[in-house]
Amino acid sequence: MAYAEFSSRTIEITVISGENLQVRGKPIKSKSDLFVTVQPDLQNDSVRTKIDRDGAGFPRWNEKLVVDLPMHAAFVIVEVCRRVSSRKIKIVGTARVPVADFTAGYLPESHLQFLSYRLRDKRGDRNGVVNLSMRVKMAAGIELPLLQKQGIGVQVTVPMPETKVHGGSRGAVSEY
Repeated sequence: MAYAEFSSRTIEITVISGENLQVRGKPIKSKSDLFVTVQPDLQNDSVRTKIDRDGAGFPRWNEKLVVDLPMHAAFVIVEVCRRVSSRKIKIVGTARVPVADFTAGYLPESHLQFLSYRLRDKRGDRNGVVNLSMRVKMAAGIELPLLQKQGIGVQVTVPMPETKVHGGSRGAVSEY
C-alpha cells in the first residue's frame, strides 16, 4: 500500500495548557469554563477537550484528542473557548497550526513533537499561548520506508574481522 491511496491521516493532539489568556485585554478570572476545540482546515467536524474551571488565565487540560486530517489540509485550527452561559460560548483565541509543522522534515511520521502557538482574538490581537503535542499515527498495514525505520541516513554494512577473545582475571582482550 502506498501513501497516495489514503485520503486522510490520523493525528493525535494533546492539548496541554494555555498561558496568559485574556478577555478584552484583561486576565481571565478564576472559575471560567475554558475548553479547546480542534478541527482540520476546511472541515466542520471538530473535537473538544473537557472544561477547565480552575486554571483561570493559565488553564491545564492535558487531554489527548484524535483528529482525522485530510491529506489536502494545510492547517489545523485550535480555538480556546469560554462558556459564558449554558447556551453561549465565546472564542477567547484562535491559532492556525500549519500541518507542515508536524508532518514535514526528516523526522518519522510517528515522532512526538511539542509545539506552542500564539492565540489571536477576533480582532487579530495577541491573546495568550496554547501548548500542544502532536503525533501523526501510522495506519495499520503500512510499512515505514527504510530510511524512517533506520533513522536519518542510509544503512551501510561494514564487514568486521573475526575476533578471538581471551579471558583473564582483569577482563577480555581481542585479537584480530
